[in-house]
Amino acid sequence: MSFSNHPAWRPGKLFRNTAILGTGMGLRTLSQAMVFLLVARLLGSKGYGAFSATLALASVWSNFSGFGGHIILLRDVARDPDRFSKSFALTLTTVGIGVLPTLSLYFFTAWWFLDQVSWSLIVPLGLGELVLWPFANVTAYAYQGFERMGRSARMTLTPAFSRLVMALVFAVLILWQPKINRLILWGWLYAVASLFAVCYTSYRVFHDLGRPTWPGWEGFISHFRAGLPFSFLGSAQKLYLDADKFLLAKMTSLNIVGVYSAGYRFVDLTLMPINSLIAAAVPRLFRAGSEGTHQTLRAVLQLLKPAVTYAIIIGIGLNVAAPLVLCLLGESFETAVSVVRWLAWLPLLTAPRLLLQSAFATGDKQETVMFVVFLGALINIVLNLWWIAHWSWKGAVAATYVAEISMIVIYLTLKKRTS
Repeated sequence: MSFSNHPAWRPGKLFRNTAILGTGMGLRTLSQAMVFLLVARLLGSKGYGAFSATLALASVWSNFSGFGGHIILLRDVARDPDRFSKSFALTLTTVGIGVLPTLSLYFFTAWWFLDQVSWSLIVPLGLGELVLWPFANVTAYAYQGFERMGRSARMTLTPAFSRLVMALVFAVLILWQPKINRLILWGWLYAVASLFAVCYTSYRVFHDLGRPTWPGWEGFISHFRAGLPFSFLGSAQKLYLDADKFLLAKMTSLNIVGVYSAGYRFVDLTLMPINSLIAAAVPRLFRAGSEGTHQTLRAVLQLLKPAVTYAIIIGIGLNVAAPLVLCLLGESFETAVSVVRWLAWLPLLTAPRLLLQSAFATGDKQETVMFVVFLGALINIVLNLWWIAHWSWKGAVAATYVAEISMIVIYLTLKKRTS
């Protein structure tokens, strides 16, 4: 059956789902931007550098808390909605089993990389990212599998909104007690925000979709094996995205980490429309993937032109608007203006790389994607270790560009072979 005749692929519905998820992600991005601006302003470049480096390290390990079960939940529901209750139970089990080992690995690597950061910050961020956030994350994927994009968007928005509320509480407490340790206070408020998100999202999914039904350990082994490549893939992606931050913390100063992370954050927020488009297409990509990777590749190529056009517009806009960073964050973030301009064209490479990556991942080529992303992360880390020592944050930027180009070249080579 040709892809063009596949009944599930209706551009109108994809557009609506993209718009719905885009609205949800837009609100989430707005919430994240407000949290970022408020917290960075209150912590200063050094404090924000400590927070960013610690959060980056925790994010690398967070995907192992669920061993990729949330992606298998999405796949199972997208292909057969009746499998939800059993797949949901297996996913919750993998999350619970993964908590202790990932938390232990996080603490060990924090001891190695974050010698400039207090454990009073390391512990609450670990609890928020590795214990609580994975449970909240599962619910969004459950709704996404049913293509209930409005509810999925709301589940995705919940953690960001919780953090915004805690950021406002953070500001009020600082006004009330100016001498309080701001960094430690924000670390624990961040963990509380994750707890609130888990409580709300769990209530909603139980009420709307039903409760989990345990299918037995034989089903768990199959679920675990299918999700593990996605777990490695997610961690590799996080390692690729965030290794530069904790490597900067190890090799330079927290002030440099702060300005670099702030600049990177500004650029990262602009990727929201592209992420919305991909997220809306994922259930359909999984269905097309049942017919082979060549079908998912044909699908994502249709999305390439608008994604690249948007990235070019964003690159120009970031170069023009970069001085706003100084106005929004204060004098301690002056160098972040240059960081934004150096990173402004990163979305132009990230957009096609994400589209190609999604095509292979949903076409049952998870191991291939895992290999490519790990290779990209390895290139990024090696170049960071080399270039940060010589050029500080500019070396980290250059390493990111080289790694993005390398992964695109590999995916295109694999695409040619697949075709």
